[in-house]
Amino acid sequence: MPLSTPTLLWLFPIAFMLHDFEELIGFEPWLKRHGSEVKSRLEGRLPVFVMKQVNVILSKTTAEFAVPVLLIFLLTVISTFLAVEYHSYGFFLAASACFVLHGLIHIGQAIALRRYVPALGTSLLIVLPYGALLYERMFSEGIARWPGILLFALAGLIAILPLILAMHWVRTKIIEHH
Repeated sequence: MPLSTPTLLWLFPIAFMLHDFEELIGFEPWLKRHGSEVKSRLEGRLPVFVMKQVNVILSKTTAEFAVPVLLIFLLTVISTFLAVEYHSYGFFLAASACFVLHGLIHIGQAIALRRYVPALGTSLLIVLPYGALLYERMFSEGIARWPGILLFALAGLIAILPLILAMHWVRTKIIEHH
C-alpha cells in the first residue's frame, strides 16, 4: 500500500532528524581526527571569507552544532504543517530542496576528501531516496514542476545563507563573552 501524500510529507522532519542524528553523533569525533587535514586541503583554494566560515565550522562542538539543527528542524516541522494542513507548498518545497541539496553536499564532500564524512550514510540511504520519492509524488499529483522546484530551491538557499551566517555570528559573540 503506497504512502498517502500527507504521510510522505510528514516523513520530511523524520528524515531530517535521522540525517542530522548521524551528523550530530559523528561530527565532533570526526573533526578531531580529520579537521586539520580538511583545513590544510582547503587553505589557499577558497576565498578568505569562505575559509573563515570553514574555520568556524571546524571549531564547533556537538552542543554548538545542535542549536542550529534544532532551529532548522523547527522550520521543517512548520513547513510540513503548512503543506499538509493548508496545502501551502512554497515553504515546504524550499526547505525540502535545501535538505536534498544538503545531502548532495555531503556526497560531494566525501568525494572531494576521498573518505567518509559525517552524514554520508543517511545522505545516500535516506535523503536522496526520500527526495526522489517526494518529488516524483509532487510531480505526479501536479503540486510542483521542475521550474518551481528549482525556483524554491534557489529561494531556500538565498534565505538560509544569511540565517547560517547569523547563527555563526551569534555563536562567536557568545563565546567571546565566556
